[in-house]
Amino acid sequence: MANFKSMNNMFDLTFNFDNYKRLDNFALLMCQDYNYGNSKNWFGAFRGGLYGFYSRISGVETHYHNVHAWLPKIRSPHEVEYHLSSIFFNMDSSVECLIYSLNALGNAIDSKSFRDISTASGIRQIKPNDMIGNSKKEDSQLPLIGYKKYFQNVQTHWQNSKKLLSIIIEQHDVSKHRETIFIGGMTRLDTPNGFFESLGITDIFSQAMLRPMAEIILQNEPKIHRLNANENESSTKKHLLLENLATDFCNFINKTGELIYKDSTDNINLKYKEFKKTNN
Repeated sequence: MANFKSMNNMFDLTFNFDNYKRLDNFALLMCQDYNYGNSKNWFGAFRGGLYGFYSRISGVETHYHNVHAWLPKIRSPHEVEYHLSSIFFNMDSSVECLIYSLNALGNAIDSKSFRDISTASGIRQIKPNDMIGNSKKEDSQLPLIGYKKYFQNVQTHWQNSKKLLSIIIEQHDVSKHRETIFIGGMTRLDTPNGFFESLGITDIFSQAMLRPMAEIILQNEPKIHRLNANENESSTKKHLLLENLATDFCNFINKTGELIYKDSTDNINLKYKEFKKTNN
């Protein structure tokens, strides 16, 4: 299926994996026998989580692009909702995968300060609140000490991003098993040259059916049921826009990679800072 592009590229997200790749190489050096070794196969858990993170971010990029892309097909609210639910699943899951990967890295240097990756119960307990804490009375939790000891800059960044993370978790939760989270928005008007002509579509109504989204409005506080059907605010200023949220998430992920790599290289001491040459 052809994918027509306009001159406007604001509907694509740019995630930067450079620091994550540097972190992966640093962890590989860590797991060598002449450094920390690979007790409990922590490196396998670290890389598995990291690769899971990559795949989830790829899902965010793909669905975010497709819901905004010019495609030779009729676009429906059901399709928008499908992309939205997929975006929030992948956002939420990418954070889960990242904390799983970072917890595994922590096991290499100070296993008592992180969740135990050698038991099923320890693995089940791994969650973002290990990094940021949770002050809710029914589920209160202090951050694990390992994050303050070894990843303090990352921890501060995540704690400062609590609102963003809570919105993502909430939107994912509601879209997963409650109801739709898409409530409206605007379609794109920057039609690529020759798009409708190539499809033989001339009337305005039919053209409108093929226009992708430009601005997607999400339910604000989606877990609160509106008893009155007219209770939803009409102004977009009172609602969440996917485009703003996605940009904030992209910046959050890119900054996290920068800080994880910095904290790791600053706070994890290696006996050998380069890979040893092997004799063939």
